[in-house]
Order: sequence, then structure tokens, then C-alpha cells
Amino acid sequence: MADIPDKLKEIFQAMGLTREQAVWNCHGTPVALHKALEQVAEHLNIVFDLPTIIDASAEKKYAAVLVSGRLGDRFEWSVGEAASYNNKNSYPFAMAEKRAKDRVILKLIGVAGFVYSEDEADAFKEERPDSMGGVPQPEPAKPAAEPPAPPPLEEIPFAENIWRDWVDQEKAKIDDSVNINQIMAWARKTGKQREDLQEADRELYAELFDYYNARYDKLNSGDR
Repeated sequence: MADIPDKLKEIFQAMGLTREQAVWNCHGTPVALHKALEQVAEHLNIVFDLPTIIDASAEKKYAAVLVSGRLGDRFEWSVGEAASYNNKNSYPFAMAEKRAKDRVILKLIGVAGFVYSEDEADAFKEERPDSMGGVPQPEPAKPAAEPPAPPPLEEIPFAENIWRDWVDQEKAKIDDSVNINQIMAWARKTGKQREDLQEADRELYAELFDYYNARYDKLNSGDR
């Protein structure tokens, strides 16, 4: 069975995970669960910028998404692609983001090329042992106070869907950002809410995406 780098073993050990809970062997290639890599990112305090859609077609079910992240002073980026020829999933935007995000995590901890994410290829998931349906959840650190996330869409009547109001509220906060640090702080603070939004309403998610990117580019050019 292919071994995994000592660095990743040490991280799993510190998180209370075993290799068998997070990684399996696919014909000699170590493959990690997406959920396990997300937990690694949380454990190490990896900070992600808001993803950027490079190219996409909802009609052709194709998406290319750029994701960048930081671990301390280290910075890495990657492009995830999902299309009908390399992805059986019905949600190419979400899959492209997962692939890029997992690659960034693996790059930041220095094991890219030695370990791959399960979302990198459909063949990896097909070889995943049935016993690996998920990984135990480590005891989460007490989070800082944050504005409450909108309730899941299925828990509120359609007519009372508040996602529209939330997006408008967050767009106003984006407008209030006067420098790169402020707008990136907004992105970090609203990460969980934006994930919920992506699941509930992809059109609103894309609208907020574009609004953030436009404001980020403007601030990055020195124009307020």
C-alpha cells in the first residue's frame, strides 16, 4: 500500500484522525477524502480568497474556477476544471471549486503530487472503500461571534426566502470596504454563509461572486 508523507501523517495525528479514516490506496496512489482535506484546512487555519470563475457555461455544464489560499506567509493557487468529459457530477461549478480548493490545500502543506483528492477524478471515488463514507468530526474550536447565517432554504416558505435580502445587505458591506484587507476580511467572515447560499440559490451566489470580484479588482487597482 502506498505510503503518505510524514507531514500529512503528523497533521492527521494532531487532528485525531488515522490514515484509514482519511486516505485510501487507489492502485498505488494515496487518495484523501475531500472532507478530510477541509478539516486539515480548518485545523491549520488556511485562509482562502473568494474563488474566481475563469470560464463557464451552464448550458454545456462546464466550469473553470481559480482558488487561492494562504497558510501563514505561504501563498498558493490552482485552477479546478469540471466538464462532461472529466466529471459525472451534475454540478460543475461546485466540483471545479472543490478540485481547485483541495489542490491548494495539498500544495500549502507540501504534499501535492504525493497525495490526491478524491474529487480529482471519478475513478478515485469508484475505488473508495465502502467503509469510508466520511470522517469523524474533530471538536471544533469556539468560533468568534458572527452574524447569524440565513436559515436553510428548506426551512422557510418560498415566499419568505430571505437570501435576496442577505445578498443585498452583503453587497452594501462590500461597497463599504475601502481597501484589500477589508474586503478579504469580509470574504473570510462570510465563508459559511456563502457556502449555504451556493447550495440554496446558484444565481444569487454568482451575482454576489461577480459583485465581490468587481469591487476587489477596483480596490486592487487603487481606485476607491
